Amino acid sequence: MSRWSLLMLLAAAPVASGGEHRDYAREWPLTLSRDDGGAYRVVLTEEIYRAAQDANLADIEVFNANGEALPVTLQGPESAGAQEWPREMRGLPWFPLAADAGSPASPDLHLKAQLDGDGRIVGLDASVRGGQNAGGVAAHGGLRGSSGVAVEARPAQTYLIDLSQHKTPFSSLQLQWNADTRPFQSQVHVSGSDDLQNWNPLAAAALADLSNGPNSLRRDRIEIARQHTFRYLRLSASGGDPLPAISAINAEAPPPPPEPEWRWLSVDGEPQQEKDRIWYRYALPARIPARQLDVRPEAGNTAVTWTVSSREGEPRPWTGRAGPWTGYRVASGDSVESSTPQFLTAPVREREWRVDAAQGLNAPPTLLLGYRPEVLVFLAQGPGPYTVAAGSAKARRVDAPLSTLLDALRRRHGADWKPYPAKPGTAAIVSGEAALQPPPVPPRPMEWKSWLLWGLLIAGTVVVSAMAMSLLQQRKDDEQADEKTNENP
Repeated sequence: MSRWSLLMLLAAAPVASGGEHRDYAREWPLTLSRDDGGAYRVVLTEEIYRAAQDANLADIEVFNANGEALPVTLQGPESAGAQEWPREMRGLPWFPLAADAGSPASPDLHLKAQLDGDGRIVGLDASVRGGQNAGGVAAHGGLRGSSGVAVEARPAQTYLIDLSQHKTPFSSLQLQWNADTRPFQSQVHVSGSDDLQNWNPLAAAALADLSNGPNSLRRDRIEIARQHTFRYLRLSASGGDPLPAISAINAEAPPPPPEPEWRWLSVDGEPQQEKDRIWYRYALPARIPARQLDVRPEAGNTAVTWTVSSREGEPRPWTGRAGPWTGYRVASGDSVESSTPQFLTAPVREREWRVDAAQGLNAPPTLLLGYRPEVLVFLAQGPGPYTVAAGSAKARRVDAPLSTLLDALRRRHGADWKPYPAKPGTAAIVSGEAALQPPPVPPRPMEWKSWLLWGLLIAGTVVVSAMAMSLLQQRKDDEQADEKTNENP
């Protein structure tokens, strides 16, 4: 992956917004697969799922050494698989050619190679048109040229790489040179051939080893955009500074197909009495995205009809997730026949699960939940080391809009490209249980309008009551006056 292209894209990356580092219970230091990756991905472990409290995993963030939240987005399990940990590097046999052989100024390079029965180069002579002999060259990486070690006044600018014994495809070449090499920046081209005569262009790249005070920049990889089937490669400097003396050339294996592994969480249940029925309750210790489930009774050979439901907690109702289906397990000799797990229609993170059995059981069965881990993709900003933090009653991550950036990088580096891995290490306490305590409920502000309305209502009621009493008293006085008048006509 090009460091320069990443830096250009990262310059327009959004700034993260979310919680503060001290708002979290625990953190895990991240080991980066390479320091200049720019964009990285963290495959969530069961420990991180156990620490998360929010139903949508919003209380998981990535921080730099300054405690600043980084731009992060949560992606599905399909982003988990791409690169092995670590990526496989294999040394390749290589031959330094004459300093001007194969350069643009003398393109008519002729190679006379001595091959063994498997196509491996065991001796090599290089010449250019006109009869000039470039001399025998030595092989590196386990082979030796027929003319012995060639002594040259300056480092070679063209290298022949033997892939005849390298059967697996690779995605890039990685070059090594001495640490005391003078600073340089050079353009190189890579071509492929099966007969050492006809060459096909494969890739072009810039190699560099620069420093400025405490800052340094090292570019030692050449990305191969498409899969190759050539037996030999030729690497030639084509511009810029001369190449330094190369000490090793390695092939980097491509990422394996994105097939995320299934992980299983085993949960023990507790029997619950409901009138004349017994069912089993399970409290999940982790916010995993359950996508498969199975129920295993304690007994060996069994056949039971199961029904499984879940909910986030009381007082919410139960939602059916699987069943009824008949699960069985029968051991016969050395073989065991068992029913297959049940697939769920969508991932479920709910904490409380319920298992109902149509037949009576002697002990609570074990609930098995299968899931594929999700991935946090983040952009490296600020100083490392970086950490992933999880578990908070207060902080909530806001996912950064990274889709445009990731799509641009995939267009540049191929559809199988994925951010480089960042592996969580051993957990450490940040704020512990204090971060999991819900914040105190703030006092409700006085609503003066409501109080004013209530006051007016009460005052109006008093006035109306007073008027009613006055009217009643007036009527009573009138009645008494009328009675006196009737008594004294």
